[in-house]
Amino acid sequence: MALGHRGFVRKRTTLLFLVFALFYVAVAGRLFYLQVLRHDHFKKRAAAIRFRQIPITASRGSIYDRNGDPLAVNIETASIFANLREMPDKSKTACQVAMLLDRKPNSIEEKLNSGRSFVWLDRQIDARIGDEVWKRRTSLPGIGVQRDTKRVYPAGPLAAQILGFTNIDNVGAEGIEHFRNSILKGVDGEYRAELDSHRRVIPETRHIMRNPENGRDIYLTIDSTIQHIAEQAIGNMAEKYHPKSACAIVLDPSTGEILALANYPTFDPNNARKSKPAFWRNRAVADLYEPGSTLKMVTAAAALNEGISPNTVLTYCTGREKIKGGRLTCTLHRPFQNGHGRTDMYRMIEQSCNIAAAHLAMRLGSKKLYKYEKAFGLIDRTYAGFGCEAPCSIAPPEDWRLMRLANIGFGQGLATTPLQMAGVYATIANNGVRIEPTIIREIRNPDGTIYKAFKHGKKTRVISSEAADMATKLLVNCVENGTGKTAGIDGRTVAGKTGSAQVAREDGRGYESGSFIASFMGFAPASKPRLVIAVVVNRPQGSHWGATVASPVFKEIGEKSLWYLKVPSDAPDKNETKPKRDGDRNRVAFSGSSNNSFLAF
Repeated sequence: MALGHRGFVRKRTTLLFLVFALFYVAVAGRLFYLQVLRHDHFKKRAAAIRFRQIPITASRGSIYDRNGDPLAVNIETASIFANLREMPDKSKTACQVAMLLDRKPNSIEEKLNSGRSFVWLDRQIDARIGDEVWKRRTSLPGIGVQRDTKRVYPAGPLAAQILGFTNIDNVGAEGIEHFRNSILKGVDGEYRAELDSHRRVIPETRHIMRNPENGRDIYLTIDSTIQHIAEQAIGNMAEKYHPKSACAIVLDPSTGEILALANYPTFDPNNARKSKPAFWRNRAVADLYEPGSTLKMVTAAAALNEGISPNTVLTYCTGREKIKGGRLTCTLHRPFQNGHGRTDMYRMIEQSCNIAAAHLAMRLGSKKLYKYEKAFGLIDRTYAGFGCEAPCSIAPPEDWRLMRLANIGFGQGLATTPLQMAGVYATIANNGVRIEPTIIREIRNPDGTIYKAFKHGKKTRVISSEAADMATKLLVNCVENGTGKTAGIDGRTVAGKTGSAQVAREDGRGYESGSFIASFMGFAPASKPRLVIAVVVNRPQGSHWGATVASPVFKEIGEKSLWYLKVPSDAPDKNETKPKRDGDRNRVAFSGSSNNSFLAF
């Protein structure tokens, strides 16, 4: 019996030993699996629990005008967040935080009860408030402070549509801020820190893994003073004529640099979300319109370059003329109630004769006129650096019927942008050489060294210097004797052209009844052009004539800007420089030759 009992005990002991042996083998296998086979995985997992990779936000680059005046900069702010997993009492915390943030407790508690473990309570607030919250962090479990920067625009609405704005995450949302976001934003850095048992960063354990690369600064071509002058002039006009929208552009014709680009209505980029999204639109480069009579200068310049004399009689205007496919009409004023009579290029531009411009276009032909419109930059998209430039809208010349050709000759049937039209007059002012407009002057590194300097746009000769000189004379005559008189500036020779065009329907079928676009394009001083100014006013109320609505804006911008730039006067006595005709200013002295031309004095 004793032997049997021993055998039983031995068996049980052996079995128990085998069980324990298998258990230890399993444990050893599991440890081998965890510590050897899955070593890298669990090492990373442990590091993720113990350590945290925290980004170091790069400082966004600033935007300046051509003189270094700041237009978009950063200020230090703080953002307050809540980690609900570490918050024992939501109601108590909500009351304390609301007092610090000057908010209602229920608004804070509502965010804390959103069901998420992490919520932002307030973002980009005064850094001093963030400091106060940080000082009280021990009594506010679960509440944290993140240092941040906020984009501000020191000049408020100045150049708002050019600059655009950033969103709450400091990412460009409109304008230069959006189009050049990759240059401005920089590259974030990163540091590694060890966490305590509550997953809070232990300050002494911070270790920078990668330093941030701050964004680069952008210097624009605009001059803040001229920009202010242009915006003020547009605003003064808007108070009187209440247009749907308007814009004014100021160019340096010798470089193509945009010195000012004003839009109405405007907005404050510091509070962009409080304004209508339509106000954010840069209409001067993104909106198409039919330019009307200001386009007649393209037709005239093309004809001059083709050797047609400005004194050649183009037609006898009676105010109405029937051609194949439709009827041509002129808008007539005293003393031309019965038509403009025998009309050459001088009178065509001076009195804005549609019929003469149509005949000149028909004389050139569709392919030749299209060639010049393309050379002047009206057909292809303008790449000035805004990123939202619209392309021209026009049918190919092969599809132009006679009436379409005639309409385009005097400014209807072709949709372009105000900036493209400003470029046309800049080409004439620049002795017939076109330079692509540009808004960005240079980009600088954070240390102030130049990263990229933008050279002046590509130069292309469009018309000869002789043709450009003659075109300038036509424009000077328009201001001195014609529809552009209201654009005249004392002590300056001014070259320019008025425009008044119907507004095309959005569906492309005809024109809106009673809706017009008033405009004026020109440059000064005409003897040595320094500024090209384009003014386009969409749907003004009370008057739709370029001479009454747009020309005064041109005059105000030109007068103040030329004084600011200290440009010498080139016409001290305007009475001596004013072109005159024989006898009455509306009489024309004809040559006795039989070449159907006349001489305008």
